[in-house]
Amino acid sequence: MTTNVQWQTAGAVPLPPKNTQVVSPFVIGTLDLRWEDPAVLERNAGFSLVGVNIYRSEASDRGPFRRINEFPIGGTFFRDRTSYARVERENVDWNSAWVYQGDAPNSREWTFRTRNPIAKRFEAAPHQEPNFGDSPTDVQLYINGEELPVARVFGSTGDVTLVNAGSFNVATEQNEPPVLPTDSDTVEISYYTPKNHVRSGLDVTLWYRFTTVALDDSTPSGYVETPMEWTEPRSVIEVESLDYIWREAMRRNAWILQQGGERVKVFVRKSAGIPCGCQIEDHTREYGKQPSQRCTKCFGTGFLGGYEGPYEILVAPDDAERRISQSVMGRRKEHTYEVWTGPSPLLTQRDFIVKQTNERYSIGPVRRPSHRGNLMQQHFNIAYLDQGDIRYCVPVYGTTELAWPETRGQNCVRTFSPQPVDHPLAGPAPWPVGSDAQNPMMTEKAEICDPIERRGRSKVWENTEY
Repeated sequence: MTTNVQWQTAGAVPLPPKNTQVVSPFVIGTLDLRWEDPAVLERNAGFSLVGVNIYRSEASDRGPFRRINEFPIGGTFFRDRTSYARVERENVDWNSAWVYQGDAPNSREWTFRTRNPIAKRFEAAPHQEPNFGDSPTDVQLYINGEELPVARVFGSTGDVTLVNAGSFNVATEQNEPPVLPTDSDTVEISYYTPKNHVRSGLDVTLWYRFTTVALDDSTPSGYVETPMEWTEPRSVIEVESLDYIWREAMRRNAWILQQGGERVKVFVRKSAGIPCGCQIEDHTREYGKQPSQRCTKCFGTGFLGGYEGPYEILVAPDDAERRISQSVMGRRKEHTYEVWTGPSPLLTQRDFIVKQTNERYSIGPVRRPSHRGNLMQQHFNIAYLDQGDIRYCVPVYGTTELAWPETRGQNCVRTFSPQPVDHPLAGPAPWPVGSDAQNPMMTEKAEICDPIERRGRSKVWENTEY
C-alpha cells in the first residue's frame, strides 16, 4: 500500500498496455488489435482504470496520430474496419449547400453538395473498401416531406443533381413539370457515408499507438491518459517482435548514421485526406481529373496539405557526381545516387527529402531489408529536383510549435525502449520532450563558458569536439 500511495502523486499517469499487436484477419479493410490488460501492471494498481484508447496514423510511425475509438475500450481486443454511418434527413441549406440553382453553364442544372461523401448502401459492402455512390438509388431526397427521384449522384464529392425535366404521367396522360425547390421549401436528403476507412493496398501502412485511461478528479476532464510518447507504434508489417540481437544491430546501424550520415528532412506524400478543389471544376463538371501540378494547396497530390511532415532523419552521405546536362527544355543539374536510412519513418516512392541547403530530392522505389518480417533498413535512390518543381513550394516551418506526437525529431526512433517503467518517478525520459524534441538541436557543455563554447547540432559532434 505504501508503494501505491507514493505512485499516486500529483501529475502521475498510468502506464500503457504491454504486448500490443496488430494482426490481419485476412479480410480487406480490416485489422485486429490486441493488447494485455494494463490493470495487471503493478504500477497501475493505484489507478481506477477506465480502458484503452487507440490512435492511428496513416502517414508514419511518427504521426500525426488520431484517435479511432469513441469511448475507452474496456477489453483487450479491437477490430479496426471500414464502416459506414447513416445520415438521416440532412437539411440542404439554400444559401450554402447549392452549387447550381438552374444557372449552370450550358444547362439548367440544379445541384447541391452534401456535408459528407456519399457511399453505396451499407449492405452492399459492409467491411470492404469504401464504394462511393454513383446511382440515384443511393440517396433519398425529400422536398417538403415528399420523396422525389434524383438525376445523378457523385459520391466522392457529395454532389446530387435534381431532375430538371418534365415527365409524362401515364395515369393522367399529361406532361408534368419537374418539382424544383424555392428558398421557402425544405429540402432534405438521407444517405450512407464512410465512417471509418481502413486503407489497404498500394503499399499503405497504418500505425497504431495504445494508451491507458484512468479516472483523475484533479483534471478538468476527470480523466488522465498515458502520454503518447510513452507508447510504442505498432503496425501489421511487424510480424514478430525483435530479439535483442537484431535490436542491437539496428542500434549499430543508427550509430553509423550518427557518425557520418547527413541530416535531412523528409516529407511523406498524402494518400488520403480532404480532396483539393483543383480536382473538381464546377464550371466544367470535370470530375476525377488529375490534380493540378501547380496547385499551392495540395502541391499536385490531390489532398489539401499535400504532404505529412517534415520528419527528421539521417541518410547515408552523398557520394555521387553532379553534372549539368543539356536538353530541349534547357540546362538542368543531374544528381542521382543511392542512400540508406533506418526503419523509421517508413518511406515510399514519391516522397521527397529536403537537405540543409534547401535542395530537394525525390525518393524512388524503396528496398527494405528485413529479418523475419521486421524491417532493418530502407534503401532507395534520390534524384535532384529542379527549383521550378512544385515541391519547392512546400513550406518547411512551424515544427517547433508542435506537441507530441507531432514532434518528429531524429531521437524519436523505435530503437529506444518504448515503455520506461521508472519514468514517472525517476530518471529523464528517453524521448525528447518540448524544445529538446526539435532537430537540429544546439549542444550545451555545462563546464564550458557560454561566450567561448563551440556549439554543434548533435551529441556526436559534442563528444568528438570536447
